[in-house]
Amino acid sequence: MKTFSIIGLIVLLLLNALLFVHQKRLEQQIQTLQSSNTQLTQELASNPRLSPEAVRAVEARLVHAEQFMDAVENRLTNATAVLSTLQSAAQRTVPAQTANVPARRIMPGGSIANLPESPDRTAFNSTLQESSSHTPDGQLQHRSWGPEQVLGPPDTQAAGDIPTAWAPLASSGQGEEWLHLNYDRSVDVSEVHVRETHNPGAISKIAAMMPDGREVVVWEGTEPKAEAPVDMTFSVPQGVNANSIKVYLDRTRVPGWNEIDAVELIGRDGSRQWASSAKASSSYAEPARSSVDTLGFDLLR
Repeated sequence: MKTFSIIGLIVLLLLNALLFVHQKRLEQQIQTLQSSNTQLTQELASNPRLSPEAVRAVEARLVHAEQFMDAVENRLTNATAVLSTLQSAAQRTVPAQTANVPARRIMPGGSIANLPESPDRTAFNSTLQESSSHTPDGQLQHRSWGPEQVLGPPDTQAAGDIPTAWAPLASSGQGEEWLHLNYDRSVDVSEVHVRETHNPGAISKIAAMMPDGREVVVWEGTEPKAEAPVDMTFSVPQGVNANSIKVYLDRTRVPGWNEIDAVELIGRDGSRQWASSAKASSSYAEPARSSVDTLGFDLLR
């Protein structure tokens, strides 16, 4: 019993130390980005002879740097919250492990039999929490990496882990996840265009959602390899009339966060629509990130 208690303490201490080091790195990144932004601004102001193209290039660098700095600050906030969660978990878990707990029998092959599920262990269960672009009362949300980032036309021009695209909760593949998109008008669907901005290649299936709730698979297979950002086109068979599309991702195919910026619905009448609302199997925007799988290691984005 003492062995399990000591192991638990060691794991928590290691995670705590890892997150502390990562927090310091994030703080250094923020300082570096702030210095870079200041330098770029000064260069722009001190050189009035720059051509319009050069000015636009510098402004684009500033915008991208600000977006990345927002992402780093978000990671820093997550790291601080995680440190607090780990400390609270340590206070709750250690006393529970010293209580009377049924013996744990190691089965052949390394499995553990008769391992009771302690209430304190629920904080470390890895579960996916469905995420929506809108609140229950219909208000559009404005969160980094939430499904609301998929609405409308693309606004993530560069490749990378950028908060203006949707990202699932965990970086490591956890099997199938999905992104459900709704459009204003039902059309005879011709194509679905998906803009992938980070770690593309995980899309495994696309389904059209029928009014009666049925899913009609319109494409299934393996994406061709491509570098982000990429606009991937999926052709749809004739006779599929819908205003709702579900994009499935096999998270085991491509490591890291598989991020999507926009999904366009193309009708056979030539119409083009961007999503007006969306739901996802999970998103990095949701606050419930308290499992061991997502706490210490997924912060290292």
